Amino acid sequence: MEDYGIINDFIYPKSEIKRIRKTVRAILVNDKKEIGLIHILGKDKFGDRDHYETLGGGVNDNEDLITSLIREIKEEAGYTIKNIKPIGKINIEYFILNRIDEGNFFYAEIDEYIGNSLEDYEKEIFDKIEWFSTLEIENLYKKEVFNVGKMIHKRDYFMINKVKELGYFD
Repeated sequence: MEDYGIINDFIYPKSEIKRIRKTVRAILVNDKKEIGLIHILGKDKFGDRDHYETLGGGVNDNEDLITSLIREIKEEAGYTIKNIKPIGKINIEYFILNRIDEGNFFYAEIDEYIGNSLEDYEKEIFDKIEWFSTLEIENLYKKEVFNVGKMIHKRDYFMINKVKELGYFD
């Protein structure tokens, strides 16, 4: 997978990076070619949050990237997925967590809805999943967001544009 570098933490005070966490994220697409994003709303260790982000999360021990992606989408969105294609990797630095997340991004299409199973901390800040056209995404990511949302929007918008460049929406 192509490595697109790192998004440096420009929000929180600099601190020592102590670990790297491998993650998977999906540009999740429905049959109308709309992209599914989670609306994050609430307060956690990052502070007040009100932004959108792609679905995904951490890779468990002894899990390959695709298995992890399938699990994360099922847990967060409640869908099985198909037509999985690699996009690339982009890292994001979180000084507040003393870590770098290695974000392995994939394009995936929803298949069957089977019900989600959010963890307790996710239930507190996951407002809802919304579906956006690529034009709506352009406008969504132009809106001002705060705290960690700025870095997440930068990461996700970059990767959504990579999907367009790769022709996965065609």
